[in-house]
Order: sequence, then structure tokens, then C-alpha cells
Amino acid sequence: MKAISTVTILALVASAPATPSGRTSVQPSAVLATPLDAVSAVLDAFAEHRVVALGEGPHGNEQGHAFRMKLIQDPRFAERVNDILVEFGSGKYQSLMDRFVQGDLIARDDLKRTWQDTTASGTVWDRPIYEEFFQTVRAVNLSLPKDRQLRVLLGDAPIDWSLVHSHAALRRWGMQKDAHAAALIKNEVLAKGRRALVIFGDGHLQGRPFAIREVTRKRGLTNKLEAEPHRTRVFTISSKFADLSRWQVDAGSWPVPSIAKIRGTPIGQQFFASFYPIPPEPGWNTTRLQDHFDAVLYLGPPGTMSMSRFPTSLCHDPVYMKMRLGRMQVEDIRIRQPTIDELKALCAGAEQ
Repeated sequence: MKAISTVTILALVASAPATPSGRTSVQPSAVLATPLDAVSAVLDAFAEHRVVALGEGPHGNEQGHAFRMKLIQDPRFAERVNDILVEFGSGKYQSLMDRFVQGDLIARDDLKRTWQDTTASGTVWDRPIYEEFFQTVRAVNLSLPKDRQLRVLLGDAPIDWSLVHSHAALRRWGMQKDAHAAALIKNEVLAKGRRALVIFGDGHLQGRPFAIREVTRKRGLTNKLEAEPHRTRVFTISSKFADLSRWQVDAGSWPVPSIAKIRGTPIGQQFFASFYPIPPEPGWNTTRLQDHFDAVLYLGPPGTMSMSRFPTSLCHDPVYMKMRLGRMQVEDIRIRQPTIDELKALCAGAEQ
């Protein structure tokens, strides 16, 4: 039998999936993930998929936002994509958003309700990058003929806050988010022969290995689209800021931004729990990243991530503060006070 060299053994160990506890097991050598130009990779995915889902990563991160701006402003984007489904807008204001991105003049006091009146009681969508996204789509559309203009689909459930007076009521609306988003894809994209880019939190794109489980099938946007009656294979992209060089050494020198397909690679074969917290349900601790996602978006090592700042001008807006603090009061008791304290801390440093 031919001897196995030390170098070969080390290569096998380096590419072996780590268990959730951090241990590794030597498995057959995987092919290495290859970084691709991120914009081109997303656009190329539409050649075989009607829906491409791009995880946002940590809500509010500026690197992901910068990439999304670059993507939608690329001249090729509007040639291949019709719609953009976003998590950071309430479906209650879909007609208003349609008018805005088509160039109509909309008062900002009306427009801001799009991202302020969502099922999120806290400040997550109040950061300026989300309004900038809508403004950028509008600017792109003004340079396009009417039949090629992009449509923004507001993927959060159309909550009516005037009827929400308890955490139970808020939770019922929150649980409708993925179903609302899936219905938009079915009725406004697939039924009309269109293509859509989905921009949602990574958590909504997970759970593919458990699509046959009724308990999981009821949640998760990817599962809702890939299960009957949609049966639409979604190309899913993880935007987790992880140290990919832990599993593939050269990943630390990938161009920023890059996208790499991960099936059969050292990165894809890592346990899902090495990247994301897992639900308290059986089986999640045995799944691999490649079971949930088709590719990863590389935006640099974790230490390079920066967050969009909360606009402290809102701290001096009594209408906003009354609204936001009031909605936080109906949150789950475990996170109610921490979110209130966080807003007060953000405002504590605002100029008086």
C-alpha cells in the first residue's frame, strides 16, 4: 500500500468538517471553494433560477449594504431581474412603494412608514441604509425605460399597529412574514414569468433539510417556496461574517466582495452550527452549511464588519419616540426592557 504523506494528512484534516464541539474528522478531500466576482455570480445564478435569495447577514451591516448597492446599480441587473423582495418594508404600503420607485413624489412622512411600521418593534430598520436602498432603486428606475423598471416587493407582513395591544398579537403578525413573502413571490413573480432577488435575514433562508417536516415547513421562506405548491428551487446565499479561513486557508485572501459555491467544499461540509445558532429541534446539529445554502458571500473577515448608525436626530422627534417606545412595550417580556434600554442608550449620546 502506498504511504500517505504528512502533507496529505494535514490537507485532509484542514478540509475535514468540524463538529459543533470543534472536533474534526478526516474525510475524503473536498474540492476547494472558488471565489467569483460577486455581482456576476448573483446575475449568473438567474440563468437557472427564477429566485435568488441573498442573506442580509447581521441586520444593519454596512458591507452588505454596499454590495447590494453595487449589485442593483450594475446595468446588467435590470436586464436579468424584475423584482426585489425585501424584509425591511411593510406590505401594508406596497402601493405607495410602487409609486415611489416609479418616480412619483411621495412625502417623506408617508414614505418612512414603509420601514417604521413593520413587525419589528425596535429600531432595526430605522438605520439610514434601508431608506437609501429604496432611494437607489428609484434612481436606477429613472434611468430605465418603463418596461424594464425594477419593482420592490415589501416582504414583511402588513401589520396594523392600531390593532396590536399585546405580545400575542404582535407575534401573530410576525409569524405571517414568511407566508406573506412567499405569496408575493408566487403571485407577483412566478405567476407573471418574472425573476426576483430576495433580500432577507439569513435565518429565513435556512431549514431546507427539514422541508418534509410539517413543524418546520410552516416557517422559513426557502421551505415555503421549494415545497408544494411552489416547487421553485431557490439559489440561496449565506452572508454570515465568518472566518472562512478556518476551513479553507486561502479564503482569507479572497477579493472583497466574492461569492463562492460551497457544495462539496471544506466550507460547505462544515456543520451548520459552526456558522449559525440552531433551533432546539432534533437533527439541526447534524446538518452541514451546504444543506441549507448554495453559496457564501465573502465581505471580508469578521473584524472588518461595521454597522450603520442609528440616526440620533430621531431622539429629538417626540412623535417617533412615543411610537417606538410604545411598540417596545408589547414585546416579549424577555427582550422588552433590553430594547427600551438600548434605545435610551443610543439617545443618551445625542446632542441636546
